[in-house]
Amino acid sequence: MTPALPLARWWREPWWARLSLVVIVAVFVVLTCWNLSRGGDFSFYEAAARSMSQSWRALFFGAFDPAATVTLDKLSGFAVPQALSIRVFGMSISAVALPQVIEGVITVVACAVIALRWGGRGAGLVAAAAAASTPIFVSMFAHPMEDGLLTMSLAVAVVWWQRAMLTARWWPLLIAALFVGIGFQAKMMSAWFVLPALVVATLVAIPDRRSALSRAGVVTAVSVVTSVAWMVVFALVPAGSRPYVDGSTDDDIFAMVFGYNGLNRLAPGAYPGSVGSSGGAGGLGSTLSSIVHALTAPASTGQHGSLPTLSKLVELPLVTQIGWLYPAALAGIVLGFWRYRRRGRVMTAAHRLRFAVVVAASVWLATAAAVLTFTRVPHTAYVASLGVPMVLLTAVAWREGVRLLRARTLAPRLVLPAVVVAQAAWWVWLIAQALLPTVLLIPAIVVGTAGLLMGLVAALRGRSAPRPLRRAAPLALAVALLCLPVATSLQVLDDARDGSGGDAYVGVTAVGGNRNEVFTVSAPAPWGGHPSLTPALAQLVSLAQKHGGGADGTPLFVTDSWAISAQIIDATGASVLTDGGYSGHVPVFTADQLAAMVTAGRVHLFAVAYGAPEGDPVREVATGPDCRTLTTVTFAPAKEAGDGRPASKATGVTLYECR
Repeated sequence: MTPALPLARWWREPWWARLSLVVIVAVFVVLTCWNLSRGGDFSFYEAAARSMSQSWRALFFGAFDPAATVTLDKLSGFAVPQALSIRVFGMSISAVALPQVIEGVITVVACAVIALRWGGRGAGLVAAAAAASTPIFVSMFAHPMEDGLLTMSLAVAVVWWQRAMLTARWWPLLIAALFVGIGFQAKMMSAWFVLPALVVATLVAIPDRRSALSRAGVVTAVSVVTSVAWMVVFALVPAGSRPYVDGSTDDDIFAMVFGYNGLNRLAPGAYPGSVGSSGGAGGLGSTLSSIVHALTAPASTGQHGSLPTLSKLVELPLVTQIGWLYPAALAGIVLGFWRYRRRGRVMTAAHRLRFAVVVAASVWLATAAAVLTFTRVPHTAYVASLGVPMVLLTAVAWREGVRLLRARTLAPRLVLPAVVVAQAAWWVWLIAQALLPTVLLIPAIVVGTAGLLMGLVAALRGRSAPRPLRRAAPLALAVALLCLPVATSLQVLDDARDGSGGDAYVGVTAVGGNRNEVFTVSAPAPWGGHPSLTPALAQLVSLAQKHGGGADGTPLFVTDSWAISAQIIDATGASVLTDGGYSGHVPVFTADQLAAMVTAGRVHLFAVAYGAPEGDPVREVATGPDCRTLTTVTFAPAKEAGDGRPASKATGVTLYECR
C-alpha cells in the first residue's frame, strides 16, 4: 500500500488558518481556567493524587494513602499527571486540575489534525471549534477527572492511526495502540470503545485483505497488551510488598478492573472476587434484565444514576452536556456514506482513506452510545466518550455540505442549510431543557439566524450570488452550526454553573435548575485554592496529634471510613490508614493485623465512624479491653460522591487510643 493523501500539517497552512486555530485553543484555555482554582476534585481521588505526589512507591502502585496500604478503586493512570503537577507546583486545587487543561488542549488540537488531514483546513477549524465548545469538554477538562486523560488518549490514538493509514507504515499504528493502552490506565475498559472503530476502519482503508487483517490484528493485540501490562506487573509483586487492591475481595487487580469496574456494571456478579459480585442474581440473567429494562422502561426521571433506558442520551442531564450536535453528527454519517456509496470497487485510494475516517468516527460513536445506553452512567462526564467522534462527524457534515454548495442544481446546495435547520428544530426543544440565560441565548439566536440566512441566500442564488457572499457562506453556516454549543459553554464563566470534580456539567444544575437563577460572570480565579478541613475534622486531627498520632513517622490514626481519611490526606498530606476501601467492604486489614500493629507500636489511635458494623476490624480492635475513648466528633458528610452515591453514611466519628 502506498500513501494516497499528503500528510497535512498545520504549520504548513496559511497564517490566517494557523492564527484561527490558536484563537480557538486560547478561548478554550480561558474557559477551562476561568474557575480552575474553585473546581476541586472529589476528595477521594484528590487525596490519592496528593498521596502519590509524596511517595514514589504510592505513585507506582496508585495508592490511596501516603503509606501505600490500599490502592484506588480503579486504575490510577489519570492521577499520575496530577501527582506530578503537585510535586512541581505544590498542593493546590489548580495544580491538581492543570493537567486536565493540557489534556483538553491536546484533544482540541488532535481533532483539528484529524479533520485537516481528512478534509482540509476548513474542516480542521470546524472540528477544533466544535471540540472547544462541547459543554462537557469545557467543564470536564477544567476539573481533575479520569475522563480527561481517557478522551485525550483516544483522540491522539486516532491521529496516529490515521497517519498509519496515510503513510502505510507500521510504527504509527503501534503508537496508536500505545495511546489506547494509556487511555486504559485512565479509565480501564472505556478505552476499548475505540477498538471496534479502528478495526473496521482499517479493513475499509486497506484494499488488500491480508494486509488489512494483519494491521487490524496488530492494533488490537498491542492495545490489549499495553492496557494490561501494568496490571500484570502489579500482580507479580508479592501481596506483602504492595498495597491491597480496592474494589476486590481477594486482593486481585483483575477483579477490580474487569469485575468491579467492568462486567459487574452490566451484569452484577459476573466476575468473582470483585466487590458486590456475591450479591443479586448476577450473570447472564442480570444482563438480560438490564437489556429488557432498557427496551421497555419509560423515560427516566432525569437522575443520571438511574437504570438504563433507550432514551437516556436524549434526556436531562446528559443531553444538554453532549447533545447539541446530534443532528449534525447524524448528517455527517449520512453524507459521508452517501458520497462513497456508488464508488464500490473503483473507489480511489484517496477516497477510500477519507471514507475510512468517516467509518471510524461512526462506529466509535455507535459503540460508545450503545454501551452508555445499556449501562448505568454514574456521572455526567461519562458522555465525553461521545465527544470526539461527534466532533469529527460534525466536521464531515460541514465539509460535505460546503462541497455541495458549489453544485449546479438547487437541491444539493440546500443540504448544509437543511442540516442547520434540523439543528435549529432540535435546539427549540433542547433550549427549554437547558434553561440557558437570556443574555447568552438571544445573541446566539441572532448570530445563528444571520449565519443561516446568509448560507440560505448563497445556496438559493448559486453561482449568481455575489462572490463575497459565496466565500462567506461556509463560515456563516459553521457559525450557525455551533452558536448554541458556544452559548451553553460560556456558562462556565459563572462558577455556580461550572460543575465539579465529582460531576462535571455546564448549566444551573446537573438536573433541571432554578429558572430564576441569574447568570453572573465570576471573577477569574485561574490559580490557587487549597483543600481545607471542616471544623469537626480539624478538631479530630488536632486531638490525634496531641496524643501522638503522626509522630516518629507513624500514621495519624487508622479509620474505617475513607470519607474521614480522604479529607485529612487531601488537606494536610498526613498518613491515615483506611480499612474498607471505597465501598466499605474491602478487607484491607484484619483485626489480628491491626492488633499486631498496636503491639508493635506502629499505630495506637483508631477513628471509628458512626454506624460501623459489628464485624468491622477497626471497631473490633478500638473497642477492645486495652483501648479508651478520647472524643466523639459529629460532622456532616459530603452530599454526593463522584459516582452519584452518598459519600458516606457516617455522621460522626469516635477517636480511641489503644496501648
